[in-house]
Amino acid sequence: MRGVVAVVGLLVVLASGCGGSINEHETLTVVVNAPFSRTPYVGETIARGADLAAQEIHAGGGIVTDDGTFELRIVRADNALSPQRAVSNVRDAIRDHAVAIVDEGTGVDATWRLARDAGVPLGITYQGGAGLVDPETRPNVFRVAPTDRGISFRLAEYLVPKGLRIALLTDDSGYGREGRVALTKAFGSNPEVPAGSGGVSTAVLRARDAGATALLVWGQARTVAAAITAARSRGWNVPVYAPPSAEDPLLRQQLADHPEWVDGLTFASGRMTAERGPEDWLRFQTAFEKAFGADLVGVRTSTGARVAQPPDYAMYAYDFVRVLAAAIARADGVDDRDAVLRALDEVTVRGANGDERGFNVHSHEGVVDDDVYFARFEDMTFRPVADDPLSSTLPVIDQTR
Repeated sequence: MRGVVAVVGLLVVLASGCGGSINEHETLTVVVNAPFSRTPYVGETIARGADLAAQEIHAGGGIVTDDGTFELRIVRADNALSPQRAVSNVRDAIRDHAVAIVDEGTGVDATWRLARDAGVPLGITYQGGAGLVDPETRPNVFRVAPTDRGISFRLAEYLVPKGLRIALLTDDSGYGREGRVALTKAFGSNPEVPAGSGGVSTAVLRARDAGATALLVWGQARTVAAAITAARSRGWNVPVYAPPSAEDPLLRQQLADHPEWVDGLTFASGRMTAERGPEDWLRFQTAFEKAFGADLVGVRTSTGARVAQPPDYAMYAYDFVRVLAAAIARADGVDDRDAVLRALDEVTVRGANGDERGFNVHSHEGVVDDDVYFARFEDMTFRPVADDPLSSTLPVIDQTR
């Protein structure tokens, strides 16, 4: 069993008094490498989750070790969805002596080696591609986010029994390419309508003409929105399914003139609440909104209520930073970078939603595949579906303000 290491005061609320001024402690830099300019929601939610963890550590008196007390400073670096920019950001982070990188996933195939050679752990908190994480070949790469494998196999488990003729559409982003690999493995020889070449509209029309009775669109939020627009504007009311990118506020913003087109869109993602109940998640959500305000989507329900995005992916960055803090405490500081990496395989913390988060030498995945649920949009908010055993047991998270 993995050892549990408590980092002093991690769960102290932001209003609590600090154990001393941050100037009295050594400050360690954690770089968030994410696409702030290209997919702002993804970048912001990752950075804010990391920021909240760092603030709570500060409020609790810092990371206490035999070598002193440490604080964490979160620094943002925009990768603009460019692997080249991601590499440049990681080089800068290493030059600036960052102790860890919290990463969306772009460019990891190149950046992990740079980070490994510098003894820097890299925590992926968004993309779920199978090849990104391997404890043997990439010992410094960890992930706290649903895997593409878990998402795709759950989609297959959910959709295949419905007897649908499913058109699988993916875009050419790294997110879409990794999704295509996962979907191919999950659906195997089950009915699929090839999307072929051409733009989103062309692919949707080809799927319709080939007799598809469902669309499964794996790509950036704008791709999912474009597929819905192509179908609905032509009167094709085909059910549309998607990965976690569908909950990006950008999708609802792009379809704001036709809110009815969003109704029925179903996506798979990691569940927000744990088996123990919603209390831990609600505490985290309250702390997140107290620190940064509600993440307003920019659309309203039919009754005029403002819609807010739950900080579910912020939770993953928050949890990784807390596991990192526990590892630094176990390693008694950061002078021995290898000791911090070893400690990351040994510590466990209670996550934002009450689940245990941690890694071991055999697995660097912090979210198990079984924790994938399905949610369906209605009136610009989403709720767990009723026709899936796991999803039907989950509470509805309020998304209006």
